[in-house]
Amino acid sequence: MDITTLSVKTKFRKVVHRNISRKAYLAIGLGALSPCVYAELDITGSAQGKSIFQEVERQDEDTLSLTTFSVIPQVNATYQTRTFSGLWSGTLTHLERDNDDIGQTQDYAEYSYSAQWAPIGRALVFQATGALNYRNGDSSSFLVSDFLTNSNSLAKTRNNTLSSSLLIENNNWVNAQGSASYSDVASESTSANDTPLDNDSYQLYGSLTNGEYARYLIWEVTGSYQNTASNQSSRGDFITRSAEAFTDFRVLQKWAIRLTATHEANQISDRTDTNSITREFNSYGAGLTYRQAENRYIALTINRSDSDTSEDDDETFVGLDLLWALSSRTEIGGSYGRRFYGDSASANMSYNSKHFRSSLSYSEDVTNTSRLLSNPENLGVFVCPVGATSIASCFQPASLSYSPSADEQFVELNSQNLDFDDRIILQKRTNFQMGYDFSRVNLGVSWLYSENDYLDEDRLQRTLSMTTTLSYKLGSYTNLNTSLSFARIDGQSEDNTYDGSSDNLNATLGLDRSFGKHLVTSLDVSYLDKSGDLSFGGGLYGSDYTDRRITLSVTYTYQ
Repeated sequence: MDITTLSVKTKFRKVVHRNISRKAYLAIGLGALSPCVYAELDITGSAQGKSIFQEVERQDEDTLSLTTFSVIPQVNATYQTRTFSGLWSGTLTHLERDNDDIGQTQDYAEYSYSAQWAPIGRALVFQATGALNYRNGDSSSFLVSDFLTNSNSLAKTRNNTLSSSLLIENNNWVNAQGSASYSDVASESTSANDTPLDNDSYQLYGSLTNGEYARYLIWEVTGSYQNTASNQSSRGDFITRSAEAFTDFRVLQKWAIRLTATHEANQISDRTDTNSITREFNSYGAGLTYRQAENRYIALTINRSDSDTSEDDDETFVGLDLLWALSSRTEIGGSYGRRFYGDSASANMSYNSKHFRSSLSYSEDVTNTSRLLSNPENLGVFVCPVGATSIASCFQPASLSYSPSADEQFVELNSQNLDFDDRIILQKRTNFQMGYDFSRVNLGVSWLYSENDYLDEDRLQRTLSMTTTLSYKLGSYTNLNTSLSFARIDGQSEDNTYDGSSDNLNATLGLDRSFGKHLVTSLDVSYLDKSGDLSFGGGLYGSDYTDRRITLSVTYTYQ
């Protein structure tokens, strides 16, 4: 087995002392200059060599045996100052495959980056994030598509996001918050979808709330606008706008009268069919609020609707708004009301202790694939170093508001199951993440359920996925790693094109051993299974197959 090693590490610190005149003092306050500037550049490299022995059993076909050799160099660069932090990570996966008939060579280059500049602390922040990677574009092959199996289902995807945010807080009467962002998403076509993604999105958000002196009048106004402009004329632009406002007039020590109003509109412009109709929904109402503190209140209202659709127009419904901090470690929140498609709800819960962390969310959004890729939900409960391959090197943060450093990131144990067709969907999603970190054990559990209702066509898709990851330290240099992921995908449509179901399983048992600080060897046994009658033509081995693997790897790093 050939192993290529590439590792570089460079660090430097510089402290610059300057005599700054009074005329430059304003610039100091804005964070443009500093009498003491601290900077650190850290460049690390690693390389991994693998030998993979694979046996694939296909329905009604002969068993396929494959041997794959791979070399995976990776370079990470982080840069940190008092006001700026940045990360760039690049990986090249080189595969050489041989089977009974032919051999082939494949290369996959990927990168990701993130940068943040905060010249005035939290008041003004500029961010840039992006990645080029390969994502599964066939929802029926969720969890069982990678560079070795169903590689034709992977879509080379690029996304970049630039954003800025402004925060004016701790004022006497009015606090303000605003943000603006631009993102572009593009992908190549796959065997499951001939139409690639190619969109630009613009998003604005703003909110005004009462200041610290408010005692008898608590109020808030929020609004957002998002335009996802497709570069393909057949799809049109997807435009969403929303606004919400409430006021609480205090009548007793902890009781208030609430007035509330909401607005929502979704439209696909530049279309000549019925799908271009604006789905607009407005409501207004009144009720009562019980409030103990800023993060402890519950409001109940009676509301009236004003909608473009006759079945939702002039309807009376109950609204609920809840935020309750049970302790400094635990917080729950939720809302209930009505939108243009009927009853609507959202919920979230978070808990954090020294060794245990969990989060739960439920949301309903009108969206598409490009928006989901550019604004992913992250409920990660583990903080891991960049490039970590297992949770053995990860840890639980000490608080719910932990901010990762430049070379750290929150890691989710599951991922979304997406179709790369960019149709407008109503997505209802429940996401649960749990992590435990104590002594020799790192344990992560996730549960994700999503229901995608396609508004442009009579089609529905449901995905239920569960993942369990465990790392156990057998000794100072040896870890036992296990991972078990299962997904059930169900589809149905009016023309029966998307009807069917698929049960996908991905399980791995591995053992790794460290030799000093830089060298790690590992042995992994994997089992992948796909069964059912749901297939969109992207799977290389069809809708029913079993993939067994034995992987030997050597990884060299220098940090």
